[in-house]
Amino acid sequence: MSKHYVNETGTYLRLDTGINIGTAPDYHIRAKNPAGVVSTFTADLYSSYSSIALATDTYFVSRTLQYTDLNVSGLWEFQAYVAGADGTWWGETVQLNVYAAFE
Repeated sequence: MSKHYVNETGTYLRLDTGINIGTAPDYHIRAKNPAGVVSTFTADLYSSYSSIALATDTYFVSRTLQYTDLNVSGLWEFQAYVAGADGTWWGETVQLNVYAAFE
């Protein structure tokens, strides 16, 4: 899918943390909507045994988008957030343009 729309569901969002996070207990995706409002989505650890993770020694967090996640059109920003006993880490910021219906 080349375009993403307000209130779409089922889209799989996967963000690279840039580090090995296999033992960290807390995974989230921070999202900033076009108005600058920041929210936090719960996330899951993308299979730490995947070939991508093994090849790059990094791990991913993922979320399947729900109806209310992308609730306004415009440029959104997303960032992986991982917390554990050894520290807190942020992934690189990713941007996604979300379109209104029929755009």
